[in-house]
Amino acid sequence: MDPALWPAFPLGAGFILVALLDVFLTVLHIEAESPISNQLNRAFWRAMRIVAHLLPVTPVVRSHLLACGAPLMIIGVIVFWSTAYVLGFAFLYLPLVHDPTFFTVKEEAGASQMGDALYFSAVSFFTLGYGDVAALHPFTRTLAVVEGALGLLTISLTVAYVLSVYPMITRQIALAVSLNQEMGGRADGITMAARYLPSGRSDALGDQLRGMNRELLHLAQAHGFYPVLYYVRPTNVHESFARILALIQGIIITFRYGLDPVAHRDVVIDPGLAVLEEGFLYTLHALGASIHLADSDEAQQGEDAARLRADFLALRKLLDRGGLTVVPPDDPHAGMSYARFRGATDPYIRAYARNIGYEPEAIWATYGRWLRGSAFESPVEAESQRASTPTGA
Repeated sequence: MDPALWPAFPLGAGFILVALLDVFLTVLHIEAESPISNQLNRAFWRAMRIVAHLLPVTPVVRSHLLACGAPLMIIGVIVFWSTAYVLGFAFLYLPLVHDPTFFTVKEEAGASQMGDALYFSAVSFFTLGYGDVAALHPFTRTLAVVEGALGLLTISLTVAYVLSVYPMITRQIALAVSLNQEMGGRADGITMAARYLPSGRSDALGDQLRGMNRELLHLAQAHGFYPVLYYVRPTNVHESFARILALIQGIIITFRYGLDPVAHRDVVIDPGLAVLEEGFLYTLHALGASIHLADSDEAQQGEDAARLRADFLALRKLLDRGGLTVVPPDDPHAGMSYARFRGATDPYIRAYARNIGYEPEAIWATYGRWLRGSAFESPVEAESQRASTPTGA
C-alpha cells in the first residue's frame, strides 16, 4: 500500500456519495430536485441554445437540433452516474491495486496503477469480471461486490427512469394534439363554445374540463418528479407543454370572462371550469417555483393594459359572431378580471416558452388543419384562419 495515495480514499468516497445523492434525488425522491444533475442540465441547455443559434442553419434544422436536447440530457445523466461511481471506486482501489496482499494482476494485463484501478472499477461496476485483475483481500472483495451491486442497481434505476420519462412525453404530446383538435387549432375556447353550448351539451363540456384538469395536474407533477421534462422541445410548437398551458388559459378566459354569466350560467359556474382554473394556477406556480424557470424575463411581469383590452374586445366580438351571448359591454368588471387573469398567468407561459427556445407569439398562434397534419385544409386556408385570430401573445 502506497501511503502517498491515501488521500485518494476520501476523494473516492466523495465521488460515490455524489452519485448516490444524485440518483436518489433524480429517480427516487418525489419532491426534491437534484442540485447536481439539474444544474448540469441547465448549463448544457444554455450552451446548446447558444450553439444552435450561432450555427448557419435554417430555423427548421435549428428546431430539430434543439429537439435533441432532452434525450442528450438523459444520456448525459446516465454517463455522469456511471462515471462518478467508476471514478469513486477507482480512487478507493488506487492505493491497493498493486499491493499483492489486496490484488493480483496478471503481468500481461498490468498497466499504470491508476489505469489498473480504473479498469478494475469499470469491470466491477458493469459486472464484466474478466479476471485479469482480481481482488484477494476481504476488504477489496467487499468493495468489488458493493460496486457490482451499485452497478446493477444503477442500471435498473436507469431503465425505470427512462421508462417513466418517455411515457410522460408521449402523454404530453397527446394532450396537446387533443386540445388543438378540441379547440380547432385556436388558442381560445371559441370553437369549443360553439361546439358545446348551442346544442345544450354543457354537461359533456364539464366532463371534458375535468378530464383536462386531471391530465394537466398529472403532467405538472411529472415536471416536478422528472425535471428533464422542462427541456422536452417538440419540433412542432403546437405539441409542446407551453402550448398546453396557452390552450387551457384560453379555455378559462373564454368561458369564465367572455360569456354572459346569466345567459350561460350552467357553464360559467360549472365546477369543472372552477377546478380547471384552480389546477391551471397550481400548475403555473409549481412551474414557477422550479429552478428551471428562475431566469425568466422579469420585464414580462407587467402586461400592456391597452393590448389586453384590445384582446378582450376581440374575444367578445368573435363570441358574438358565433351566436353566443357575451358579457355586457357596460360591465366594468369583466374587462378588469380578464386583464388581471392574463397579467397573472401570461408571464409563466412566456417563461416556459422562452426556456425551451420558442417565440412566445408562436405559443398563442392559430394552427389550422394543414399545420396540424391534416390534408383537408390547404396552407392558404390555414393562413386565412390565422389572420382571423385575436392577438393572444
